[in-house]
Amino acid sequence: MTIKKCIPGIFLLLMSMSLTAQDYNAMLNNTLKALSGTASFEVWKYNGNKVKQKWIIPVSTSGGGRLQTDSAVWSYAISALQQMQDGALQLQVNFTLEEGTESSAAAVVHFNFPGWSTDNYVLIPGVVYNGNRFPVLKGGYMPPYPASMYFNKHLPLTFSDNPRLALNKNELSKIELLTWSTSTPAMSFFSKTKQQGFIVLSEPKTKLGISGLIVEENDDRSKASFSVTAPGVREYVAGFGDYSTSRDKAHHWKKGEELTMRLYVYAFPAENIPAFLETWMNKRKALLGETPQYYVAPMSTIFEYTKQQVEKNRFHNGPFASIYFPENSFTRFQLGWIGGLMNTYPMLWLNDSLHLKRVANTFDFVVNNMQGRSGYFYGMIDNGKTRVAEKGLPDELKAKYPHIVSSAMVRKNADALLWFCKQFMLYKALNRGSEIKPAWEEAAKKLAWAFADTWKKNDDLGQFVDPESGELLIYNSTAASVAPTALALAAKYFNEPALLDCAQAIGKSYYHRFTETLGLTGGNCGDISQDADSESAFGLLESFMALYWATNDAAWLAKAKVQAALGATWTISYNYEFPPGSDLHSFDAHTTGGIWASTQNKHAAPGICTSSGDYLFKLFRATGDVKYAQLLRDIVNAHTEQVELPGRATVSAGVRDNTRGTKWGSSMERIQTSDAEGYGVIGKLYNGSNGWTELNGMLMNLELPGIYIQTDKNEIFVFDQVEVKKQKGKKQMILSIKNPTVFDAEVSIFSETSKKAKIPLGYTDFLQWRKVAVKAGQTIEVRIKS
Repeated sequence: MTIKKCIPGIFLLLMSMSLTAQDYNAMLNNTLKALSGTASFEVWKYNGNKVKQKWIIPVSTSGGGRLQTDSAVWSYAISALQQMQDGALQLQVNFTLEEGTESSAAAVVHFNFPGWSTDNYVLIPGVVYNGNRFPVLKGGYMPPYPASMYFNKHLPLTFSDNPRLALNKNELSKIELLTWSTSTPAMSFFSKTKQQGFIVLSEPKTKLGISGLIVEENDDRSKASFSVTAPGVREYVAGFGDYSTSRDKAHHWKKGEELTMRLYVYAFPAENIPAFLETWMNKRKALLGETPQYYVAPMSTIFEYTKQQVEKNRFHNGPFASIYFPENSFTRFQLGWIGGLMNTYPMLWLNDSLHLKRVANTFDFVVNNMQGRSGYFYGMIDNGKTRVAEKGLPDELKAKYPHIVSSAMVRKNADALLWFCKQFMLYKALNRGSEIKPAWEEAAKKLAWAFADTWKKNDDLGQFVDPESGELLIYNSTAASVAPTALALAAKYFNEPALLDCAQAIGKSYYHRFTETLGLTGGNCGDISQDADSESAFGLLESFMALYWATNDAAWLAKAKVQAALGATWTISYNYEFPPGSDLHSFDAHTTGGIWASTQNKHAAPGICTSSGDYLFKLFRATGDVKYAQLLRDIVNAHTEQVELPGRATVSAGVRDNTRGTKWGSSMERIQTSDAEGYGVIGKLYNGSNGWTELNGMLMNLELPGIYIQTDKNEIFVFDQVEVKKQKGKKQMILSIKNPTVFDAEVSIFSETSKKAKIPLGYTDFLQWRKVAVKAGQTIEVRIKS
């Protein structure tokens, strides 16, 4: 028997079944040799959800491994093994209970690494970054910051209470997870001293249920082990910064019972964390493979129904303003992050008097009510007048710092500057530059120089700032990950080269201090500590592509590739099977492309908070590497899956009255594959909608081409949910475009030569893309000049 799944473009050496288990074990251990690692096949006995005893199944001379316990006889056999050209192994392991019974036990594939170092970078995608080996704040979700974190330029990166490896020796150092807590069922590490990487990919489950992933260090940290268990059994379940007792149970094994586990094991040279991450991106789908394309709705359909949702539930004509609100409140306005002064962008694009007026009202409201003396903006305001502190000073510091009157997220300010500039550029591209009020430009420019001044004083932009004094309250974060983007755009818009210099300095510093050195970015979300998160990872990618646009320096592309690889670790790479009866199961939701939030907030969501992800398209276009386009297409698909449409109830799937299926254009920030919020919450959606996920879909329709073509290479890539076939003519390409969905489509087409693709894409170039209408179920022909 051989494993049938193959990896395109990679030579597979199929090993003969005449080899013995000893031969297979030797090959497996030889793969791990450069890391001084060994593999073993084990049975673990549990008392409840705690490991009571571990048995290694020894390799016998007869060609199989056998183990006698007090109550049973076990065996294992590697029934299939494939070795790739690069040395990676794909194996299938069969465990059998030959005689007797074994209560409360699990089958385990165990990787042991002596000569371990706590300097090793440990990655479990979506949940553990650099082992999460950082100081921890107790207190659950959004724990308060102690006084020691304020005004501390030497502040160590500080996380919420997440699964982690211990900081100190002789403390328990163990991570117990189930595969459903990861974006890809995998464990990995990079050894700095050996300059080697290790990846083990697993199937998410076996016939016994969800599998387990365990990383453990011994007391003096000289050894570490990585174990894949079937079934998975944890002692505790990690929540959003807290823990609860696990309800996991091991299996009661009966005579003759068999279990199959499939793994992909790869040890490889890597000179540093960036090289490790790029390899990781290339391997993340090596075991489970690419997921098929599904056809739910075109991007234009998502835009149209979401526009209706925004008009109905985001715009509000209230007592203090008639503006676009970002979320589900008409009394509190939040700037940036979840959509404040961002969801105006697609409404501005509509370019009619009604929407132009509403957009202008929103600009006026923000500029007139939310900017502090320093140039920074407050992140929140209530009832149009009460500015809200987002991370207030602890009581013991108030007397010492009487001049500090409030606090705001620097991330929200970076978003504000970015979207000020993007919308100014869009106004001008729509020939409406005269409608940009001088007060708006002055506010944006003042904000840009506030960032530049903070950087000049501190070589840091921190996480929280006082909007009045401009003084940093919390340092050491990539919360302002899009600040280089914002400053690069401001430099071009206002013709201020010094702002571009500042943007480049920030970009270089963030890359070195965080991505290159720590293998993470974080502190970007408004409801976490300084935890690793996806939003900062993708935000910094956006900045590197903006700096490439502003400078045409290919060095930023090299950094962007690494940052995209880090973003890929946060992106679900397979389709999770939701439990029957759950909301997400009810409409057969596909999860590939969902984005995990942060190490604290253990859930995925449809889209990147908050962005179309167009920088991945720009990276694909600039490099020609299709993996960036594939990643982006996965993200687009995952977003489309979650949007409520006629005939497809998503957010209201659990509703039992006549409103079920009526919340068209709504989407929720929940793709919950794990029990981090409770076992009964797996696959649950709430009967509501999030403004930022709505905005994602609208931006995707604007900023991403439905079909991208390089005419001289006769190459196409399809982002929209249409089927495309091409035929090459003498002076033209003929496209056959089929719309297999039940919704009419307006598909954008961006065609160019490979030479033009080397020119960085402008921020409003999408306005020039061709649009073609394709009725539901219809096929049309489109001719593209070569």
